[in-house]
Amino acid sequence: MKPTADQIRDWYNRRYTAHGDEAMRPYEAYPPVLDLLGVRAGASLLDVSCGTGNLLRAALARGLRVTGVDLSDAAARVTHRTVPEAGVAVCSAETLCLRDNRFDYVTCLGSLEHFLDIPAGLAEIHRVARPTARVAIMVPNRRFLGWRLLGRRGTAQQEIRETLLSLPEWRAPFRSAGFGEIAVHSDPWQADRLRRGGKGSLGRVAGQLWRLLPLAVEYQFIFVLRPKRTASS
Repeated sequence: MKPTADQIRDWYNRRYTAHGDEAMRPYEAYPPVLDLLGVRAGASLLDVSCGTGNLLRAALARGLRVTGVDLSDAAARVTHRTVPEAGVAVCSAETLCLRDNRFDYVTCLGSLEHFLDIPAGLAEIHRVARPTARVAIMVPNRRFLGWRLLGRRGTAQQEIRETLLSLPEWRAPFRSAGFGEIAVHSDPWQADRLRRGGKGSLGRVAGQLWRLLPLAVEYQFIFVLRPKRTASS
């Protein structure tokens, strides 16, 4: 049965209340995403489904003006504590409480797949991005090799709601929402996490082997996109 927005909010509130700033990825996972976007100091960045605020903290360290939104009020409280300088709002990603054409960069990392209405969420990201904006969206791959080997299907958040698509399948909703594709990358944190978690040369070898995975069987994709405007918009 499809969950309601309230059920999804409650699930994430419990997660953030229980785990605080350790509920999601660590800070070290986020600077590489800013590198992929090529961010510049002084620009504005919105992180949709900002979670614990670590992406905002990394962007603030690069001199960006940062804003975060999340469906979970517990997540917003964590972000206020993690990044008190950031503007943070509690709202649904499908109905962002922000004005049009506002941000130079928009990120949505590991969250789009959990939206109740993916097209609506993408339309909102497109709406708040400036015509010259760059957008980074990270989504999981249903053809991830590790899930085949381990007999699993889905991420740790699949119990509440999750849409899994392959690389070409993810391209379709981005095109439909009016985005042009600049590049697609594998998630750099996965190899780095293996390297950090291993002991000595074992960790280095594991990280190097991960980097050799073909993109089509990687764990997650990071799409770098640009909004395409029509004459009427």
